[in-house]
Amino acid sequence: MTFQRPRPSPTLRRCPRCKTVGRMYRSHARNVFERWMKLFSPTLVLYRCHHCNWRGYMFRRFKQQSRLAFWLTLLGGAAGVVLGIVAGAWLLLHIVALLVGR
Repeated sequence: MTFQRPRPSPTLRRCPRCKTVGRMYRSHARNVFERWMKLFSPTLVLYRCHHCNWRGYMFRRFKQQSRLAFWLTLLGGAAGVVLGIVAGAWLLLHIVALLVGR
């Protein structure tokens, strides 16, 4: 008798391409970008539709108790974007000042 892993159950999500329900499965990260997204974006999850073979990110469904975690993640992501823009502008201004010879 051989051990067989149980097949993962599909989610009851609707596929964005073919609109079927019950054929969406979690998908594994395939490259560095997808691993990075998995690590730093806990609200986005990779899914694959077994009906039309669509593969992409969808928002994770949160239970009532974890809505705070969702909003904190969203706020942290927005703060990261703003901080990146400010740091980029500061760096650009300093590079221009060096080139001009201030």
